[in-house]
Amino acid sequence: MRSLVVVLFASLMAGGSHAQPGSMFSDPKAAAVGDAVTVIISENASASNNLSTSTEKSNQLQVGSNVPAAGNILDFVPLHALDSDFDNSYEGTASTSRSARLTARMTVSVIERLPNGDLVLDGVRTLKINGETEAIHLSGSVNPALIRADNTVRSSSISDLNIEYTGKGSMTQGTRPGIFVRFVNWLF
Repeated sequence: MRSLVVVLFASLMAGGSHAQPGSMFSDPKAAAVGDAVTVIISENASASNNLSTSTEKSNQLQVGSNVPAAGNILDFVPLHALDSDFDNSYEGTASTSRSARLTARMTVSVIERLPNGDLVLDGVRTLKINGETEAIHLSGSVNPALIRADNTVRSSSISDLNIEYTGKGSMTQGTRPGIFVRFVNWLF
């Protein structure tokens, strides 16, 4: 019986080359190419921009023909004098605001181990619901020390993080502008 326990222990340690030292009961953390890591995605982004512009310009011009002590000797010529006032003003304001939030949990694979020990992660999660296909693609690199004991890592701990969330289907197509509107928007 004792030899069976020793053989079982030895096979556990040999089979899991990345097992936590001294722990037979915990799952090993990702450490090599091909290992899986669960990423907890919790991303919030918001941006706003306000712009205000105000310009004002005023010109005034007077042209006349006066002779000193004799007065205006060209009264008989029409339009011999010119008075012009020109005022121009412009005021414009613009404001934009955008916010986005993505919360998900997905398992990705380690596809490379960098010379500094960081793990390069990459994975795609695709869901098809009621004719709509939604996909999340995640890539980045993480220091293995930031991976928790339960083999999860927060998206905020991943460097060079790239998350792409796309959707395709009848609902997505229904909210997309028509080809003529897209062409006009492209022109202007």
